[in-house]
Amino acid sequence: MQPQTSQMGRYEVIKTIGRGSQGRVYLARDPKLERDVAIKILTSGKAEFNLTGANGTPLEALTSSKVKHANIVPIYDIGEGSIGPFLVFGFVQGKTLAVHLSNVQKLSPEDAFPMMNIILDAMKTAHDSGVLHLDLSPRNIMLDANGEPQIMDFGLSQFVDFRRTDMTLATGTLRYMAPEHFLRQQLGPFTDVFALASTFYEMLLGERAINGANVEEMQRKIAGVDIDLDKLSTLPGSEEYVKFFNGAFTVDPSDRYADAGEMYKAFQVMVSALGLGDSLRNDASSHSTVDFLIRKMQRKKDFPAISSTLTDINRLTSDENVAPADQLANVILRDMSLTSKLLKMANSGFYGGRASKVTKISQAVVLLGAPQVRLISSSLILFGSMKSDSAVLKDSMTKSFFAGLLARHLCVKEKLKNAEEAFIAGMCHHLGQNLTIYYFPDEHDDIESLRKERGLDSITACQEVLGVTYADLGANVAAIWSLPEIIVDTIRGLPTEGPIAAPTDEAETIRNLSVLCNELCDAFIERELDDITETLSALTARYALSTKISDEYLYKLFAAGYEKLSQFAPVFEINVGSSEFCSAVSAWTTQRGKELAALAEANAESAATATG
Repeated sequence: MQPQTSQMGRYEVIKTIGRGSQGRVYLARDPKLERDVAIKILTSGKAEFNLTGANGTPLEALTSSKVKHANIVPIYDIGEGSIGPFLVFGFVQGKTLAVHLSNVQKLSPEDAFPMMNIILDAMKTAHDSGVLHLDLSPRNIMLDANGEPQIMDFGLSQFVDFRRTDMTLATGTLRYMAPEHFLRQQLGPFTDVFALASTFYEMLLGERAINGANVEEMQRKIAGVDIDLDKLSTLPGSEEYVKFFNGAFTVDPSDRYADAGEMYKAFQVMVSALGLGDSLRNDASSHSTVDFLIRKMQRKKDFPAISSTLTDINRLTSDENVAPADQLANVILRDMSLTSKLLKMANSGFYGGRASKVTKISQAVVLLGAPQVRLISSSLILFGSMKSDSAVLKDSMTKSFFAGLLARHLCVKEKLKNAEEAFIAGMCHHLGQNLTIYYFPDEHDDIESLRKERGLDSITACQEVLGVTYADLGANVAAIWSLPEIIVDTIRGLPTEGPIAAPTDEAETIRNLSVLCNELCDAFIERELDDITETLSALTARYALSTKISDEYLYKLFAAGYEKLSQFAPVFEINVGSSEFCSAVSAWTTQRGKELAALAEANAESAATATG
C-alpha cells in the first residue's frame, strides 16, 4: 500500500517496506543528504503507542537516539506530517533474521555464535544506556549486505516505566515475550534477556522455543516457561547450552540474567567451554572499526561526491528500479569528467562499434542499457576520483583495472549471461586496499613494513594496523555505494589456501573468476620473472573446478588483456609506460611468447622427424 502522499517533510517516499502494530514503514530518499532512509509513521490507534516526552518528541525517538552502536539502526530525524508524526531511521539493505531462518531453517554454532555475539554486544550497549527494546525477535533483527545483524524498532521501549494492567497491551511478538508480560509484573532488562534467549534457541534448533495452537496456549506456556531444553541434546556439548539457557528461561526475573551485559558474559563462558571462541572473530569490534574508518573517509572532500554519484547510479539501475534514461543521464551529467569518459567508452570497440557516433549521455544510456552504464560509470568514477601522485596507488589501480579486463574475458569464455558484471567485480576485489592507499597512506606504509620486516601476510598485517581487513573495509564501502551483491561477495574474497570449490551458480562463477584474475595479477608483484609462470600455473590449478585454463591460453589471456589495457589507457588516464605492474606483464608475455613459440617449433620438428 502506497502512502497518500509521496512527500513527508523533505523526504521523498519510494515505497512501503513494512507494517506493524505501531505504524507503517516506508523506504524514502533524503534529497538533502542524498541517502535512502526508512520512515515510520506512528499510526497506532492505542494512545500508549504514541507517548511523547516533555518536549513533545515521540518517546521512541528519545529512546532510540540515546543508543549509539554500529549494530543498532540509528534514528536520524523526527517530523510531523499530514497523517501524523513520523520517525526517520537509517535504511538497512538486506533481509530480516526471520526471513533468513525461514530459508535455512537453522544455523550451525559456527555461523550462529558470531551473530549472537554482535546482538548481545549491541543490547548490552542499549541496557547500559538505560534503554530496553521489549520487542526483540528475529523479525526485528536485520541482516545487512554483509550478513551482520542490525537491531531495529525500539518502539515498545516507551513502556519501561509502566506496569501491565491490561493484557491487550502485551503487544510484543508473542512467541518471544517474557512471563512478566502476562503476570502483571514490572518489565526490565531481564525482559529482553528472555526474548534474546528465545531468538538464540530458534537460531540453533530451527524451531521456536514457544509453540502453541492458539494465543491462550502460548500465553500459558510462556507464563510457566514451558520450553523443551532436551532438544539441545542434538548439539555437541549440549550441557553447556542447557546451562546457558537455564540462566535466561526462568519465570522469576530475579533468577534470570539481570541484563544483556550479564548474558554476554555467560555467553562468552559457554563459547569458551565449547572450544569455539575463534568463531566469534570479534565481529562487533571489527564493525565498529570499519564504521570509524568510513567516517574518517567521509570527512575528505571527495568521498561524499564519489558516494553520492555511485549510490544514485546504482540505485537507479538496480534490479528493482527501471529509471528513465533522462533521469540516469542527469546524474551522470553532474560530473563532467564522467560524462566525457563515458561517451568515449560508448564509442569504443570495448562495448561494440556503433554505426554513428554517440554524442549524448541519454543516447548512451539507451544504446548500452542501464546495467552497462552502471558498470562503466562505477569503474570510471573510481579511477577518476582516486587520483594522487602516489606511484603505489596508480600501479595498484592499474592492476585492479587489468584484473577486471581478464575477469570479463574469462566470463565471456564461459558464456555467462552476466559476464559483463565480472569487469567491475574484478576491478573492485582490492577496493579496500586501494581505499587505504588513497585515504590512509601512512597506515598502508605501516602494513607493508609489517609484511616485509616480520613476514606477515596482508590480512594479519592489515588487522594489526587498521583493526580490520582490506576485505571488510572494501565490502562495507561497496555496500554504502549500493554496488550489486556479487561485487560485495567478490570483495570479501575466497579462502587463501587449498582448491576452490566448484561454483553452484553463475554468481559464484563470476566471483570465483574475478578473484582468480586478481590473484593472477598479484603474482606479478614482488616476484622474479622466472618464477611467475609456475605461480600462475599453480593458481589456475587451484581454480580448476571453476574454469579450465591451459598454459597457452593463459599466455593469450594476458597478451590480449595487455593490448586491451593499452587501448583504454587514455580514457582511464593510465600511464602504461611508467607502471611497474605493466612492465612486469609486458616482460613476462614477451618471454613466455618466445618460450611457447620455441616449444611449438621443437614439437613440430619432433613430429616431422617421427613421420619422416
